Amino acid sequence: MEIENATVIGTAVITLTSLLGAYYLILRIREHHEEHPDPKLTYVTHPQMERVRTEIMRSISEAICDLRSLRSEIRDETRSIQKQYSRSLTETRDLVSKNAQNISSLIAQAQIANQRIAELSMKTDRIVMKMKEDSK
Repeated sequence: MEIENATVIGTAVITLTSLLGAYYLILRIREHHEEHPDPKLTYVTHPQMERVRTEIMRSISEAICDLRSLRSEIRDETRSIQKQYSRSLTETRDLVSKNAQNISSLIAQAQIANQRIAELSMKTDRIVMKMKEDSK
């Protein structure tokens, strides 16, 4: 090997070693400043995980039961409302038909009353005319 190449290679090795050393120091400083959480607080054991899983499954099953009961209550209330609606509709139809009958009978009575009034007014006019003729 030649000495000229040896100095270039040596310089390159020293530079590379210095850069790698600086990078290693930066990594160590960064690791030192990172937070290291307590493993007891961050890690979960299998029994703890099973307890959490059973609690979640219990909550889900309770929610499903509540949902089923709410659906049945809604179904019952809907049926009740439909029955009440049909009853109200039947009663309304009955009232409308009774009102129509009453109105038609009142119209007939009004026509009869108008006819009688007309007859009475004609008779009254005749009597008045006779009285005028007799008084002359």
